[in-house]
Amino acid sequence: MRHVAGCALILLLAVGCGASGPTLDQAAQTLAKDARKLEYLHPTVNKRIVDKTGEDGNDFTSCSEKGTAFRFHQLSGDFAKDNQYTPAQLADLTTRPLQDALMRVGYKVDRNSSWVQPGRSFVILHKEDPGITFIVLVQSSQPNIEVIGKTDCLPASQ
Repeated sequence: MRHVAGCALILLLAVGCGASGPTLDQAAQTLAKDARKLEYLHPTVNKRIVDKTGEDGNDFTSCSEKGTAFRFHQLSGDFAKDNQYTPAQLADLTTRPLQDALMRVGYKVDRNSSWVQPGRSFVILHKEDPGITFIVLVQSSQPNIEVIGKTDCLPASQ
């Protein structure tokens, strides 16, 4: 009986260890969906979007574990001319809506890595499942807004 219980425990552990987390494709789909939610909050001119969330965006060279890759999505732009606010004030007013939009869809602020000073903020947010990090940089100098989302290094087919 002990032998059967021991075998069952080993089988459960093996099955549990074999269960994999999210795939690179799943994480990239979530990244793309979450990044699109930020575009309407991006009050800019000269908007640039680099969307490398498709399979052609796999980056195998930056991941240390063989067979893993990451994908990213980048959004940047400049503040439109505003007679009511200075660029430093616009930077202060823009950071919070971007951060709040990501927090509403499950991201948590990394308070140890984020910082804010007048006219400039650097906020890092992470969603544990499926493993996505966003960096939000808002500043008075151009480009005024840069939002970079990146998946963790996850298993991918080459």
